[in-house]
Amino acid sequence: MQSVLVCGLARGQNQTVFLASGTEPAVAVAPGSLLALQFPATDSSLTANTPPDRRSFSSFTIADPSNLASYAPLDASAPSAEADATPSWVASPPPPAPEPKPRPSYYNENPNKWQLGVAFALVRFRSSVYYASAPGFNTSLAYWWKEWVAIEGSVTTAFAPPVFANEHFRYLSYGAGPKFSFGHARLEPWAHALVGGVHLIPQTASGGQNGAEITLGGGADYVINDLISAKAGVDYLGTHMFGEWQSSLQIVAGFSFRF
Repeated sequence: MQSVLVCGLARGQNQTVFLASGTEPAVAVAPGSLLALQFPATDSSLTANTPPDRRSFSSFTIADPSNLASYAPLDASAPSAEADATPSWVASPPPPAPEPKPRPSYYNENPNKWQLGVAFALVRFRSSVYYASAPGFNTSLAYWWKEWVAIEGSVTTAFAPPVFANEHFRYLSYGAGPKFSFGHARLEPWAHALVGGVHLIPQTASGGQNGAEITLGGGADYVINDLISAKAGVDYLGTHMFGEWQSSLQIVAGFSFRF
């Protein structure tokens, strides 16, 4: 512990200041040389790595060497470059949330290429020999080898009350051809054109039971989920029976399944 003993600091008098430290002899210092004095810290560990010329306090300055209690504090309102700088520890704002992706098309959601349709069918057969309105079933199977076109096969069976005495009407048609899709949203319009044959009962004197048939029509599928869709369609049936062409109508309504 070092101490400073200052004796007689009266201004204008030629007095001597004696400094004593520990066991060292006192040293006489003139009053005008007090500015050169260094006041060491009371703890030597605080200035172990500090050069001797930087041990003075930077928070005040000595205004009068004869009055050590006089000091001028630093101006706290003065601008500081460090205060204006942005702290390095401040985290940057999070990146904006990504925009939602557009809803993929129906085919992208259903990569399975096969589509099986099962529907109720109503066939209105008209000819010069007899008329018949026959309810039945329609089954179709399509393979979508592109997003907008498929190869489809279809079979329709229908039954009606007797058209002659004890002669029930029975209808069987089959065909295959392209199927086209015109949209990829929840409501998907489509059209198809099938070429095949027809088998009719009863047998008549006008001709045989077998003939040719062309099916032209379209409809729409309403997508319920990735696997199931509700379907409805209307077809024109051009049949060649009894040595002539007939124009008939077919209505279907049911479901289709992707796998």
